Amino acid sequence: MTIHLKANGLENDVVLWRYMDVGKFISMLQKKIIWLARADTFVDKHEGRFPEEMRGYIEKAYENMPSNDESPVRDAIDFQDYLVKNTFISCWHKNTEESMVMWSMYGKDQNSVAIQTTADSLKKSVNPDLLSGNSLWLKEVLYENADAIDGVLRYEDCFFRKRRHFSFEKEVRISLDTYSKEYPSKKTPVGYELNVSMDTLIHKILVHPDSKPWFLDAIKSVSAIYKLKAVVDFGVFGYE
Repeated sequence: MTIHLKANGLENDVVLWRYMDVGKFISMLQKKIIWLARADTFVDKHEGRFPEEMRGYIEKAYENMPSNDESPVRDAIDFQDYLVKNTFISCWHKNTEESMVMWSMYGKDQNSVAIQTTADSLKKSVNPDLLSGNSLWLKEVLYENADAIDGVLRYEDCFFRKRRHFSFEKEVRISLDTYSKEYPSKKTPVGYELNVSMDTLIHKILVHPDSKPWFLDAIKSVSAIYKLKAVVDFGVFGYE
């Protein structure tokens, strides 16, 4: 069954950025894809963790369920692991201008780039025909500590909550989930390729502010090879 990208709470003209090294950039253009990484491959091991109250409800629910030796999901800990292994994410930065902080975190190598788009262009660029799953979302991350969240969230919403000290990231995410009640499995790939139209997606390409003129020329050549209409230029250290 084909799934469609759903956006929630984002204005169409919101400006989004993705910072990456040149290898990832060229691979992205060559394959015409956005890579969605499995949530447990991220450095932050709190990805998708249940708020405390929600965790308690789920633990009680599993205590009252009949055991099933054939299921890979037998208790609340298994269920958390199952969700993490069935959620695939691409992270974007919301800002009207480029960010000094993002360059320092994700553009450490001088041979790196940032691509600029908008929420509307990202939505229009996506072709999910080759994907299968339960849902595909584009949403802003909310920064809340787990002990401040009451009640029960939808499972996918747990991946749009992060601890408050990450709020400087101003993150917007694409999230694919492959949850299945009938056939739950933890044997999932490390990521999925989301097909996109690069010319629709990319408005501007900036090279690292400290990169050399030859690197700018190289990225311009690459852009021409892939027939992109986007402006290619040096970045400057934009401030929040």
